[in-house]
Amino acid sequence: MAANKLDPNTRNNDTGLYFGRSRRVVLDASFGEMASWIKAGTGGDVVWYNSLSGETGIWNLEAGESFPVMCDKILTGATIDGTPETTSALNLFWASTPSNIGT
Repeated sequence: MAANKLDPNTRNNDTGLYFGRSRRVVLDASFGEMASWIKAGTGGDVVWYNSLSGETGIWNLEAGESFPVMCDKILTGATIDGTPETTSALNLFWASTPSNIGT
């Protein structure tokens, strides 16, 4: 049985969540595209940066946990609202979810 071709004119929410690309995080290096998910092998804080909005944020992850975010860099550390923050989670991965799949 052949699979139906995906409609390139719709977002991927009609087919579920698919990763288009995933890589290991290299701290302070741009991914080259916007990631929409970050996963931590070991728990800790993650300081993320979105170059399109200029936003820097922080999130805490448990070991093996993933979180949805739009960022293109994980920072070693940054000052957020006057508070110094540091990435302490290890074995980080990023993944992107394209809006059009299979095109």
